[in-house]
Amino acid sequence: MCGIAGFWNYQQQPASSDLIFRMRESLHHRGPDAGAHWIDGALALGHRRLSILDLSESANQPYHSPCGNYTMVFNGEIFNYQSFYPELKQKGHVFKTTSDTEVLLFLLMEYGLDCLPRLNGFFAFAFFDHQAQELILARDRFGVKPLFYYPSDHGFYFASEAKAFFAAGLAKEIQEENLDELFLYRFNSGKTSVFKNVLKILPGHWVKVTESGTRSVTGRWFHLGEQIMAMPEIKNPLEWFEENFHQSIKLRMIADVKVGTLLSGGLDSSSTLFSQHAQGFTDLSAWNVAFSDTRHDESHLARQLSSELGASFNSYEFQEDELVNLTRDSILHHDEPIMHFSDGHLLGISKKAKEKVSVLLSGEGADEILGGYVRYKIHDREMRYRLLSLIRFMPDKWLKNERLRKMKRYLQMNNREAEILMNANELYPSDLQNLGINSAKLLEEYRIGILEEAKKVYPKNRYRQLLYLEQHTHLYTLNDRNDRTTMGASIECRDPFLDPNLVVGTGSLPDSYFRSKGKGKYLLMNSIGKQLPDYITKHRKVGLSVPWETLILNQPYLRGILEDLPKSGLFSFKPYCYLDIKGIVAGFKKDPVKFYPIIRQVYFTAWWYQVHFEKKDS
Repeated sequence: MCGIAGFWNYQQQPASSDLIFRMRESLHHRGPDAGAHWIDGALALGHRRLSILDLSESANQPYHSPCGNYTMVFNGEIFNYQSFYPELKQKGHVFKTTSDTEVLLFLLMEYGLDCLPRLNGFFAFAFFDHQAQELILARDRFGVKPLFYYPSDHGFYFASEAKAFFAAGLAKEIQEENLDELFLYRFNSGKTSVFKNVLKILPGHWVKVTESGTRSVTGRWFHLGEQIMAMPEIKNPLEWFEENFHQSIKLRMIADVKVGTLLSGGLDSSSTLFSQHAQGFTDLSAWNVAFSDTRHDESHLARQLSSELGASFNSYEFQEDELVNLTRDSILHHDEPIMHFSDGHLLGISKKAKEKVSVLLSGEGADEILGGYVRYKIHDREMRYRLLSLIRFMPDKWLKNERLRKMKRYLQMNNREAEILMNANELYPSDLQNLGINSAKLLEEYRIGILEEAKKVYPKNRYRQLLYLEQHTHLYTLNDRNDRTTMGASIECRDPFLDPNLVVGTGSLPDSYFRSKGKGKYLLMNSIGKQLPDYITKHRKVGLSVPWETLILNQPYLRGILEDLPKSGLFSFKPYCYLDIKGIVAGFKKDPVKFYPIIRQVYFTAWWYQVHFEKKDS
């Protein structure tokens, strides 16, 4: 696991060693174990290394082929790398390391981009062919590892995180036209970002750069829908799922450093730890975030399971002042505004874990792949949807629960496709009108394109369409959060539920395996779940939620940010400039529950703006 960066100057201007050094060192947290760069004329490649496989210096990067024609910088892990040894040795390749980096380099030399579908892992890499003068950038299927690029006036730049561009002196400016999507959906989908000129390489895509960085073309090497439709029928799906889940865990335990598990006490992370124990792995450790508020706490469940499975249990509660500092640090690490608001806790537990391990396994992805969120249920059955839709006609005074009032606003859109697109939102079009925002771009091209793909794969099932959309949007944001918070502590986070065999195979199964009764996640509940204790499988779903509405009002530093919101420069940009921010702050003080969705949207974005642009809090 590492951080990569580089640039290719136009007009063949010699690359600056100082510039690539600044870029790579801005990513030091991603790879504290080694750092180096390589320059060839106008091209520069930089690397920071977190040593996981083959801890020797011989596996350091940038990595060069024996023939001298190929150079690569690579971030990630290829979990099935050992399976390629016989094939590559037969072709005459001689291995000098036991790293997956060397395997990936040889595969790219032999097969080019055609090797990517054979890889089981997560990755972002830059591969340079000296003779062809071609630079290839590529990213893994589900966007677990980040990769950005910045086409400037004088060169083509790329990096694991956007901060490397700004360390190189490139302009750090807000792309105002992207703020509509950020405000409504809480993140920018597709290749866009909140910054001008900072673009993402989409998951499952590649970019080829030629002619001294002046020409680039993009392609897609992984299409989930096409893979699902081409998947042969799976016999005995429950047995298949359990077998492949165990295999995914086995692959993700491969490391030359210690591996731990993020254990909340919920079904997904408990299944992850259980599989390790069932397969005979030893020296297990569990890392848990505790809450004194019992509504949010599952630490007692995680502790009991750890004890029964023989794993050392490490639980930490992050108090108010510490949480403020961790959240501010996570805002710096993430570069773009955070959207899940649990980043501080994940950064904190990752820092604690780093004292003993360098790899953590996570249960992330299970909800999106298997159908686990309560908000999905509304689209599960047509009769349920029709009954729930009647809430549109009920007066608000009859709806005492804020969740019911939110459902009413959601269903008032009276548009099934819009409801799928906005299923993860906190705000809806009627909210925008009430806030005075009458002009905003609500439907993004990327989201609509993914929904059209989903309709081809699942033409008669809106529930499955929703899951497919989530796997290309909401899941990506969770992967971003996990990457920035764990790598912020120099930890590699692995996600067994995102094994490509599991994701594609699960997506090909009949609708009957996606019943939303109870906790949902029918496949997991009826395979690994059958072997877990009742106190895990029958406990209500909690998730990693943080009582920010209380903290913002009562913690002095956070209260100060609230009081200063009307002064924030954020509110000079559209659509934020249309808001009555003084009225919103006053309303939140009076009724924190009612105003929490809108205050959370603007509060954390304003805090981000303060940290990154006003320099008062960095």
